Amino acid sequence: MEVTCLLLSMVLLVLALAISIFAFKHSSHSAKNLPPGSLGWPIFGETLDFLFGKPEKFVSDRMKRYSSDIFKTKILGEETAVICGPGGHKFLFSNEQKLFTAFRPHAMQKIFRSYQAAAPAQAQVPREAESKILRSPGFLKPEALVGYLGEMDSITQLHMQTYWEGKDEVKAFALAKTLTLSLACRFFLGSDDPERIARLVSNFDDMTLGMHSIPLNVYGTTFYRANKAAAAIRKELRIIIDEKRAGMSKGAQVQDILCHMILATDPSGKHMAEAEIADKIMGLLVAGYSTVATAMTFFMKNVGERPDIYAKILAEQIEVAADKKAGELLDWNDIQKMKYSWNVMYEVMRLTPPLQGTFREALTDFTYAGYTIPKGWKV
Repeated sequence: MEVTCLLLSMVLLVLALAISIFAFKHSSHSAKNLPPGSLGWPIFGETLDFLFGKPEKFVSDRMKRYSSDIFKTKILGEETAVICGPGGHKFLFSNEQKLFTAFRPHAMQKIFRSYQAAAPAQAQVPREAESKILRSPGFLKPEALVGYLGEMDSITQLHMQTYWEGKDEVKAFALAKTLTLSLACRFFLGSDDPERIARLVSNFDDMTLGMHSIPLNVYGTTFYRANKAAAAIRKELRIIIDEKRAGMSKGAQVQDILCHMILATDPSGKHMAEAEIADKIMGLLVAGYSTVATAMTFFMKNVGERPDIYAKILAEQIEVAADKKAGELLDWNDIQKMKYSWNVMYEVMRLTPPLQGTFREALTDFTYAGYTIPKGWKV
């Protein structure tokens, strides 16, 4: 009986402390003129509504309920101010690194920074030096696209012939993801092995879903599946790194970003650790995977629903093709002629942004639309 009473007292004490901390935290914010909105449930906030509904509906519903300019919420464990509309976008981008800095959700940090947990005692390449390493290779510069176009055209044509032509029905999003990952693997890894690409594709979807999830690494959760998928991708990448090192030791040319990362050093002469290279490459592959495929898929969907727009795009593409010799691949001048096609693509991305759920962190208290956003809040 005494043991039971003691346990009950301890539980009540812990609950009282948790409620007190929660109340204190929220009372400290109440003195500020915070944006309208709700922080939802303790701990979870409105995360479940955000993750399991549609992000655009989550935002539009709260814009109607609270304000078309700004509202507060709590998602992924973070108190967040959502700034809305064209004016909000202009304010956000014009104050980058002044009022805000980039913030990656904790789930994303855990997935893409495994090398820090795996080797905490090992000195890491400083962030400034790391950024310089990633920016330095010529094939990452915009003008390098001119040299890639022919090969990109060739890979895309082969993909269309293999998976699209002659089919009564195709799954556009799935095939768009296979294409974008094929292109990314070719230019980032120097690999065009279809079996390897298929293995990567099978894991990327689980990992992408887990990047914006509650970082609870328990069997059955989205984050657990993402971590498992990331481990499989990382294992495959480390095999590729070993193959690259072996090839370079035999005189193979440095033609992709992976080779560059293996060879590059910071000012002190340190190389990136293999685990760090794998995580960085994984991040690059993700950046060029679902977002590009999403934009391509919505382009096909929107254009397919508008025969008048489709006819104009087709006429423009036929005009470009008419100036090409048989078997001749696209070049930069051809791309410049596709003005209407590009405008349609821009409008598609405006209507349905391919990248949603990106965050920034407030570097200081600031005011927007008459409301105060505290330092440390996510935006």
